[in-house]
Amino acid sequence: MPTLPSGLKLALYKGHIMEPDRNWVKAPEGHFWYWVPAEETPPPYVYKDDYELMPESAPVPESREAAGSYIRVLFELPGGGYFWRGEMLSEFPKYGILSDEDQHFWLEWLKTEPVEQFFDSVIAQCATQVEINKEAIGYVTILATSEGEDGTIYGNHITDNPLRNRQ
Repeated sequence: MPTLPSGLKLALYKGHIMEPDRNWVKAPEGHFWYWVPAEETPPPYVYKDDYELMPESAPVPESREAAGSYIRVLFELPGGGYFWRGEMLSEFPKYGILSDEDQHFWLEWLKTEPVEQFFDSVIAQCATQVEINKEAIGYVTILATSEGEDGTIYGNHITDNPLRNRQ
């Protein structure tokens, strides 16, 4: 990930795009699933913060530019870790500005082959999820793990990704 001339360190992130899963709800035709912040817990988030997310679906991006709507821009914290201000690549920088030198460097970095391959991997991940989601059972099965004092049942979603063990 790049270090801009000012010293600012940024990263691109796609981990909120769900992996293919047959233990899930079917998306509309040609749509993939990804996680968005719940209204109750809006960004910014520091890595490992506890916050609420909601699933949302969208059509598979058809271009690298369109993929930017599903790629988060993260900032590296001093000492390690990252935080997300809530910006997607397509709108970056939304909550601030970059110096002319940083902006130029950033835009040039986005045109490099490894970054373009990253964009292509986002598009491929979304398209693969669409194909596997066609086999989704239509609801989510959760394995109960514990019960809270207030009676809340906690559990884990078991992902059924037929590609998980393939190389």
